[in-house]
Amino acid sequence: MDLLRRFSFPGIPIRGQWIRLQATLGAIAQYQNYPRNVQALLGEMFAAVTMVADNLKFSGAVSLQSQGDGALIRSLAECRDQQYLRGIAHLAEGSASAPATKSLADWLGKGQLALSLLPDKSTRMSPYQGLVAINPRGLAASLEDYFRDSEQLQTRLHFASVDGATTGLLLQRLPDAPDASETAIAQANEDWITLTTLAASVTDAELASLAPEQMLMRLFNEYPCELYAPRALSFRCTCSSEKSDETLMVLGREDLLALASEQPEIHVDCDFCGQRYAYDRRAIDKLLASRAASLH
Repeated sequence: MDLLRRFSFPGIPIRGQWIRLQATLGAIAQYQNYPRNVQALLGEMFAAVTMVADNLKFSGAVSLQSQGDGALIRSLAECRDQQYLRGIAHLAEGSASAPATKSLADWLGKGQLALSLLPDKSTRMSPYQGLVAINPRGLAASLEDYFRDSEQLQTRLHFASVDGATTGLLLQRLPDAPDASETAIAQANEDWITLTTLAASVTDAELASLAPEQMLMRLFNEYPCELYAPRALSFRCTCSSEKSDETLMVLGREDLLALASEQPEIHVDCDFCGQRYAYDRRAIDKLLASRAASLH
């Protein structure tokens, strides 16, 4: 089971998260065959966006997406309602055999990353998008820069992608209490340096294999640490017959009728989950009649 675990250090303004994804990435791999490095990048994107979503209290989706002119044209990792994941990557033609040594910057070329908050309409919140500058050292470094510069939160991220699974570890320095003394602030800063130095000692093999309890003991055994209840994560697509209808209606009535006369059946396929929505001439006529009635 894919899980996210929060943890904290009592009395210290530092929080952490641990996440491991495998079943979700396996479900997505059923529908798309990506090069290993792209699979690993998507795993890191899913881990990152889920940790961001876990720290927000709102109904909707958080997405991390890329766009560029390199081998990876665009990618998307989305976490909805803090537990349901879906995502996709689009590669340039002929990129399936791209060298395994490509970095994030190499894959994207001249591109950009964006972190978006997409609240449900019921929340009456406005969508938000923040651009994430691409650090040549990878996604973790790019997001660390973003949180420091845009959110004023010191952050350390570590990812390990091994055998189709991705594990992530995040540490974040929280704001000091308004009444915190200079001594307390100095001590918290010292703790931050110590804890992040200890976290940086974790190897990919350890991060990928150790359970969260073992990892926290291995890294922070001299610091009291509280590990919270797990949050279960899973793959879930948001496609539906209604959304498929909307996609067809973009064509317009005349073009849709012309297409229906040329083909015995029109298909709308979901890139995220592989679901196929089929329309014969009778279904097309019913859809057009329903739309015409709704306009009157």
